[in-house]
Amino acid sequence: MGNSRGSRSRVLSSIAFVAIMGLGSLAAWAQNSNDGVVVLNGGGRALFLKPPTYSTLPSVALPPGVVTIYSNLGTGDQTYNPIAGVGILGPNAGQPWPEEVGSTFIPTADHLVQAVRVGATYVQGTNGIVVSLNEDDNGIPGKQLAAGRFMNLPVFGSCFTLQTGKGRRGVPVKANTQYWVVLKPVAKDTFAVWNDNYQEIQGHWANNIGFGWDGSYQVLGAFGVYGK
Repeated sequence: MGNSRGSRSRVLSSIAFVAIMGLGSLAAWAQNSNDGVVVLNGGGRALFLKPPTYSTLPSVALPPGVVTIYSNLGTGDQTYNPIAGVGILGPNAGQPWPEEVGSTFIPTADHLVQAVRVGATYVQGTNGIVVSLNEDDNGIPGKQLAAGRFMNLPVFGSCFTLQTGKGRRGVPVKANTQYWVVLKPVAKDTFAVWNDNYQEIQGHWANNIGFGWDGSYQVLGAFGVYGK
């Protein structure tokens, strides 16, 4: 499962979720409103070096009656880390490699997934991401269970509007079984960021920079999974 970044390597087809709403090479990204963005490891990490801005746009409400299946999201000004995350990159995003990223969760009981929330933001290019829910395949993302697009993300360095995807029928998940939430660029020129969870909770994580999935254990992207 190796790739050319080596040790740096660090939801949804059965239903559609509708989106409603290490230090390597260092390059500063200072372009128009993106001043303050610093890119590390060929886009693999992004940092915002100015004070974050606060959005007044509320997150889309979760479906009524759902329970939390998994969440590393906080509340208030600790919802997610607004100034650090991993790049979600298309091949024409101006970085050496494209990148899609997955973070894991393990339900403690059988559930029906009806909503997913992610802390994701935008740097440049086409403003959007694809979020999918995937099975596990020996420690890396496997079969896609459902997917949807999230468009018009808030700018990287702003907080704390969550992107909320909902599915009417839901996706069944089993207790004590590992699943993945995966973020991909929506277009070839997309440069988005999956913000880190605020508490720096670590877990099984994987990325794909064009040579297949590479798994590791590190800080997870900010997300929550909800259902019945």
